Amino acid sequence: MSMEKMNIGAIIKYHRQLKNMTQFELCNGICSVTHLSKFENYNKEANWETIMLLLDRLGISLDSIQQASKKISAELSHLLDAMLSYDKERATECYNRVEELKEYIKFSNYISLYHLYVYRYHLLMNDFESAEKEREIIRQIANSLAEQEKALYEFINGAFYIIKGDYKISLDILLKVEADDLLPSSWRAELYYFIALNYANLKDSSSSIAYGHKALEAFSRSFNYMRILHTQFLLGIAYTDLSIYENAAEQYRYIFKNMNLINTDELKSAMYNNYALLLEKMGRLEEAARHYILSMDHAKTNQEYLVSLCSYTELLISQGENEKALQNISEILRETKSGSMKKQQLIFRYYQYLLKNRKGKAMDFLENDLLPYLEKAYFVEDYNKFALSLAQYYADTNPDKALYYYKKIAERGE
Repeated sequence: MSMEKMNIGAIIKYHRQLKNMTQFELCNGICSVTHLSKFENYNKEANWETIMLLLDRLGISLDSIQQASKKISAELSHLLDAMLSYDKERATECYNRVEELKEYIKFSNYISLYHLYVYRYHLLMNDFESAEKEREIIRQIANSLAEQEKALYEFINGAFYIIKGDYKISLDILLKVEADDLLPSSWRAELYYFIALNYANLKDSSSSIAYGHKALEAFSRSFNYMRILHTQFLLGIAYTDLSIYENAAEQYRYIFKNMNLINTDELKSAMYNNYALLLEKMGRLEEAARHYILSMDHAKTNQEYLVSLCSYTELLISQGENEKALQNISEILRETKSGSMKKQQLIFRYYQYLLKNRKGKAMDFLENDLLPYLEKAYFVEDYNKFALSLAQYYADTNPDKALYYYKKIAERGE
């Protein structure tokens, strides 16, 4: 690695201050204080003889600086590879090694890349607070970034907005990054994956599948097995949403065949849950129930467990297993009091009234509490499902209200 990647003047200044030396003490007999001051502050080049004398007085070898430059380059590359492979454990090890080089990185041309990679690392580790701090640092130096670095910054911002749940903002950013075509090629597969993920969250399953296949092809070329499984999972969900069940089942067959080859523990609960949803839609209810239970058994968080418990309980209700469903509902209502699962709290309060033969109370709750929340939060699919139940309830007793809810469903494309 050539020395042009390192700012020798800044390194000399750093080590001089570290040793509590004045400029005069360092440069006496070597060069003038004015010359050293300009050299330390990027304003003047020094000849190699002067540099060697200054380094020698500081007790630093030129070779150590060259080795530091090579190490920075290597460790940043290792961190990049770990992040692209979605290997969180290895990424943390690489990040810690990079942080050990931080003082040298500050005086190198790697500083922008360092902040970009650290920004992405914190998002990977779901450390949103640290990610926001890095994002602000990069925003302040954005004008000094190279074109590819600016494209990478925008790409990581796209990932940032996915975590915030702002899928439309993220999609707009990422589609622009794709159109500009300046993103380093190593990040291209990730770009396609995140675009597919945004489309999935925005319920545009066809577009999600199109970009999912682009991501799958790119990940396959680099033998990125973890990301291949992530993409297959995304495709399985999209095909299920489009009722293309055989294609969805094909994705899950691939996942379950290969998921034991690599560490996928954090994905197993979600994979089993979504495969159970597919099985339920295909009418394979016993298998669906078994996979919901598997999902709960592999849950790493309480929320993962509750998501599968809710789906499993709805399956029990559809099968008329009301006693078992009511037991589960008691647990769901007890555990979903936080705002993040308000939808589940309301839905299963409604189910509880129904299963306890309080249909009038259930319909009042549906009309005055559940449906208004679903409409305001824009849960379209859920709104239509429960609005249909209310319309059918009013069909004989209040045709005007029934018609009102049928029209509401029609307005949403159902």
